Amino acid sequence: MKELIQAYKETSFNVHKPKLTIKVEEVNEELNRLLKVNNCVDWAYITAWNPYSELTNAKLNEQNNNQLRNDLIGYTVFDGEGVGSDPSWEPEKSYLILGIPLGEAILIGKKYRQNAIVAGKLNEPPQLIWIR
Repeated sequence: MKELIQAYKETSFNVHKPKLTIKVEEVNEELNRLLKVNNCVDWAYITAWNPYSELTNAKLNEQNNNQLRNDLIGYTVFDGEGVGSDPSWEPEKSYLILGIPLGEAILIGKKYRQNAIVAGKLNEPPQLIWIR
């Protein structure tokens, strides 16, 4: 389990537009600016790929992530992908969600059988939230 947690901490949680990278426990001024521009305090970064960190075929991952995107209607959402430090692990398409309360983000992460999500608040370092 320590190795899995470390893998999450070493992952770059990228956003395509605007281009930014979120790292666990590292304050991110670009993310803070994005939150301010969108009048948001809370945010989360979530994927539906590879439930419980078990490799899943690309077609099912895409279907799950499309359903996740539909679940996020009403929030400000930006496309991205999580890129781990292990080059054998394929990047996972993901979403940065602005304005989502932590409790709601956890429920969504659980729905898509994720071990963890990354979440935070304006001016605070991103946190790995273990939900499994």
